[in-house]
Amino acid sequence: MQQTNSHKRVQPQEQVDLLALIRYRYLAYWPLFLLAIAVALGGAYVYLRYATPVYKISASLLVKDESKDLSESNIMTSLDLFGSKKNIENEIQILTSRTLARDVVRNLHLYGEIFQQGNIRDIVAYKDAPVQIRFLEPWNIKNGAPETVPLEYDSAHRRVLLDSKAYPLFDTVSTRWGKLVITPRAGVEVPEKSCYLRVANEKQTMSAVLSRLKVTPISKLATVIKLEYSDVVPARGEDVLNNLISEYNKAAVADKNRLAASTMAFVEERLRIVTGELSEVEKEVERFKTGAGIVDMGEQSKLFLTSVQENDTRIGEANMQLSVLDEVERYVSGKTEGVNVVPATIGISDPVLLELVGKLYETELERERMAKTTAENSPIMQSLKKQAEMLKPGIMENISSQRANILASRERLEAANDRFMGMLRTVPGKERALLEVSRQQAIKNNIYTFLLQKREETALAYAAAISDSRIVDAAESASGPFSPRRSMIMGVAALAGIVAVAGFITLKDMLNREITSRADIEKVTSAPIVAEILFDESKEPVVIADGRRSLVAEQFRSLRTSLSYIGLNGDNKTLLVTSSISGEGKSFVSLNLATSLSLLRKKVVLLEFDLRKPMLSNMLGVQRDPGITNYLVGKSSLSDVIRPVPGNEFLFLLPAGVIPPNPTELILNGRMEEMVRHLRNMFDYVIIDTAPVGLVTDARLLAPLTDACLYVMRHQVTPRLYLKLIDELYRNGEVGKLNLVYNGVKPRGVAGYGYGHGYGYVDEPKNGKSKKLIRNIFNI
Repeated sequence: MQQTNSHKRVQPQEQVDLLALIRYRYLAYWPLFLLAIAVALGGAYVYLRYATPVYKISASLLVKDESKDLSESNIMTSLDLFGSKKNIENEIQILTSRTLARDVVRNLHLYGEIFQQGNIRDIVAYKDAPVQIRFLEPWNIKNGAPETVPLEYDSAHRRVLLDSKAYPLFDTVSTRWGKLVITPRAGVEVPEKSCYLRVANEKQTMSAVLSRLKVTPISKLATVIKLEYSDVVPARGEDVLNNLISEYNKAAVADKNRLAASTMAFVEERLRIVTGELSEVEKEVERFKTGAGIVDMGEQSKLFLTSVQENDTRIGEANMQLSVLDEVERYVSGKTEGVNVVPATIGISDPVLLELVGKLYETELERERMAKTTAENSPIMQSLKKQAEMLKPGIMENISSQRANILASRERLEAANDRFMGMLRTVPGKERALLEVSRQQAIKNNIYTFLLQKREETALAYAAAISDSRIVDAAESASGPFSPRRSMIMGVAALAGIVAVAGFITLKDMLNREITSRADIEKVTSAPIVAEILFDESKEPVVIADGRRSLVAEQFRSLRTSLSYIGLNGDNKTLLVTSSISGEGKSFVSLNLATSLSLLRKKVVLLEFDLRKPMLSNMLGVQRDPGITNYLVGKSSLSDVIRPVPGNEFLFLLPAGVIPPNPTELILNGRMEEMVRHLRNMFDYVIIDTAPVGLVTDARLLAPLTDACLYVMRHQVTPRLYLKLIDELYRNGEVGKLNLVYNGVKPRGVAGYGYGHGYGYVDEPKNGKSKKLIRNIFNI
């Protein structure tokens, strides 16, 4: 019944025992943890002291997005004749393109970095370098690893020594990296420490710039792009971002101006032709009037002339529209690779055709922009190509329809003019001739005025062309470096110190084959632990005496109190003491427990039943022969082998006697039961110190004659593999009511230092306290 209750008690405490294990295993060594943390923080401080700080430079850019609802004012919309909204994802790809990165590298001449040598690390001298080097032929820089050469500035002779070769300032010099121009920096002093130049080719420098660049949208709903750049030199990072934004805006404006320039060229060409035709007509009118002497026309002639002029104007507009349609048709049907200029659509008022042509142009322009960052066979490029091919048939069909309508309208106008001309035949010949000449003049004049108006509109749009992006925040570096992060490095270092010590302790415990803690026992077996006996450094066999107040003595007194709870009271007075192997202190526990019971003036007899390796007789200084073996073979009586322990009138010993060759057979010869029965009648307590149960069967044979069993285990001595044996003995009851005594416990860490102080238990010299503390800390 006792075993069942104990088993039920252990199970719900598994979580608490785990916490106790952590507290016992790790917190006991908090000085080691503090030492490891201090060393780790010291190393982290040294690392932070000499590590190269990296700064984060950020900027933000507002761009249009065709998927977002961003409206413009009517004035800006009217001026932006050739503008188009942008896709935010495409703009991010353009900002991170190699083309823009190459432009930035070329503008800032980032091919060569000047470093100042330091004691621990070298420092990039961006604006602190004494000279500035411009690479005029960067394509001559060879591929391969960046090349490093010594650099020395000779201000007295106004020259620079590169790899021990002198180059003058301000002149274009030829080097193995192509032509260079070296200029001094105003206001920068010559550094005391030596410098060197590291040269990398364009591809390497461009890749380095792109690897440090990060472009992301602020959110899915916003059209603001955030640009981040990391660099060890904040000023250089700011220059890179600002130059990148500038090149991006220039490219955007250039794309918008291409269409305006194409339209302007078309208008100028038409103006040149119409101006010549108008000049010829005006000269013809002047010659006719001068030769015919015509001054005025009749009212009827004016009416006919007005009608004919209006029709001719419409016919001219129709011809103009047909010309424009021809240009659009050639653009759609005769487009070649690399040409992406849409012709002017002046005079065409059909919204469907204008919309289709505009979509085709936007598609081709988008395809050309995407080609900078996307392969030709990518799904996006194929989709844009297919979209353009789908638009062309519709445009051609619309052009055909428009041409048919214009031709029909022109035929009607020409028929009307024929009727008017028939009427004009009745007008005198001179007047009719003048009318014809004046009609041609009015037609050319109207066309000329129309082209002048369109030229001014195109020039206004060209001059007002601005980028579709706006700088929200210019490039600016953070106030402090973001790498290495001081708090994170310190935190990681402290954590590494903790993990190192904890890992060492855990690995040591994992590799330890012996029991090192109470948790090791409770994790495997449910047998109750009735006492924990600390390791006694005095090496005395008897640690308890009347008036002795040591901590170990008090623990034996506590064990004595626990005997009644394990069933040793009244007529139950026989106690078996055993262990797993030799050296666990079962004889020590038996002797001191018997001594503790005798201090209560109880008659206690101690049986030295470890017949193979008896220890009690030597510990007490009692003669071993005759003893138990003599009694078992019938050569001595019980009164002959019972000996009083010197100095203790209540404690008696039955020594082992002569070591026999067959201890097991002696136990089974039948005299053992008689001896135990007589001892029960003679003494208040009978304590049997038997052989280890893990080696021989003596304990199992003696267990039926006893009322309880104390199973002794020793810290860092008892192998862990015996824990399963102990649990089996406890569950099967082979050695009776088994209870555990955890002996020889050595305090770990500072948990054991001062244990018992304040209760009068510990009395040790002051010079031994510090030694004990250090020994406990390193007792892992």
